[in-house]
Amino acid sequence: MGFHDGVADVKMEDIVIVGNLHKTYGKDIVAVDGISFTVKKGEIFGLLGPNGAGKTTLIKILATLIIPNSGAGKIFGYDLIQQSQHIRRIIGLVNMSERSFYWRLTGRQNLNFFAALHSLTGKQKEKRIQTLLELVDLEEKADTQFMKYSSGQKQRLSLARALLSNPEILLMDEPTQNLDPIASSTFLKLAVDVLKKKEGKTILWCTHNLREAEEVCSRIAIIHRGAVIESGDLEYMCSLINTESFYEFTIDHCPETIFQEMGITPLRIFRNNGSLDFELQLRSNNVPSIVRKLVENGVNVRSCKAKIIELDEVFEKIINRVH
Repeated sequence: MGFHDGVADVKMEDIVIVGNLHKTYGKDIVAVDGISFTVKKGEIFGLLGPNGAGKTTLIKILATLIIPNSGAGKIFGYDLIQQSQHIRRIIGLVNMSERSFYWRLTGRQNLNFFAALHSLTGKQKEKRIQTLLELVDLEEKADTQFMKYSSGQKQRLSLARALLSNPEILLMDEPTQNLDPIASSTFLKLAVDVLKKKEGKTILWCTHNLREAEEVCSRIAIIHRGAVIESGDLEYMCSLINTESFYEFTIDHCPETIFQEMGITPLRIFRNNGSLDFELQLRSNNVPSIVRKLVENGVNVRSCKAKIIELDEVFEKIINRVH
């Protein structure tokens, strides 16, 4: 079998290529079941799935912390198994593990310790640490003990640690899991505005949070029971629900009997000041004929727009489909 078996449409810009990875524990536990996907340079690619779907195991394989039973992977051309030392130099891992920090040391002291593991010394080390403290907005807390940090501050320090070696790729494993809404929003903004847009990092983002994936990821792969069951951008995911879409119309106020006369059955009707809003489920190529019918019946159509389908609705329907 070739390396690209199971990976469709591999392109030059793909810097992470994963092909048919498997990982089992014992005879009965299948953690990763034939996963394949690619990640483009500079994008935030989401691995979306419920807890226990296999996301963390997959991240550990990509971080070269555990070895898969079979399958293959390359990151920037380096083989996941044969060239693990090279891969470790170009990746940064961010997770919610606080035990790996020294709680009685300050944030700066922690970064000093981990910087030494990356062979950073002297002024180069000091400059890098200061730059990262500013990047994650921890300058004022740099000399405070780690044990006194909030959850959001701890996670931002975890990000700073992952960036010490200026890695090409960041592996994010549920990075906002224990954060409050404000801290989570701050971290998401940091990821998109700073890491992606300013720093140009490529990010693999594992989450079970549907809204989070929708907010930060350009493409997503939905993982269920260790396997990728669908992947693509949000528009494609939404298209999987139904060939029909939901459309919201706003028209001038008129008797609701007009719908019966036209043979139209709205899903919902809302009365506003001087207007009437209603919702229809239909194919996109039928929208012009509906508008034309309304106009021909003397109804002034103010607007017509496709209703945005939420990602959680897509997720639920796709999961149900594989059962």
